[in-house]
Amino acid sequence: MSLEIYIFLVLYTIYFMPFKFNKELWDIGQTIEDRTLPLINKYFGADFKRAENNIWDILDFHDEDKKIICEIKGRRIKSTDYKETIITCNKLHEAFVKIELGYTVYLVFVFLDKTLGIQIDKDKEFNCCLTGTNYIKHYLIPIEDLEEIKEDEILGDINI
Repeated sequence: MSLEIYIFLVLYTIYFMPFKFNKELWDIGQTIEDRTLPLINKYFGADFKRAENNIWDILDFHDEDKKIICEIKGRRIKSTDYKETIITCNKLHEAFVKIELGYTVYLVFVFLDKTLGIQIDKDKEFNCCLTGTNYIKHYLIPIEDLEEIKEDEILGDINI
């Protein structure tokens, strides 16, 4: 991405962001991602690096050598509380773009009781609705479609 496009996207996002940036939730997400990184590195046999633009990147971790991308979403509920979990539409749209560029893309959901994941492929379809903290478009990912990623102790004593 060129510097001009990046600056445009940042300014556009700041100007048109329909809600205030929630730093507290972002910090919690960063902590969950940092604690989950060793697990996904081991599970996928990868050497994931955090996306370089951090807050403005759509997908969290990339292994450029293996062409694998992993998006981690922390959840403050158990995996059994709902039949679906949500992810903003822009994340799946970006995943589809990356798949077209030859990447393998995974979504990993860190629930209070377990960590679950799914590989996204170009033919995946999910229901979409307006929901979430800021009532924006999200895809509904069925919990039954997710596979458990075994872990030792990722969340530790994080206060979420």
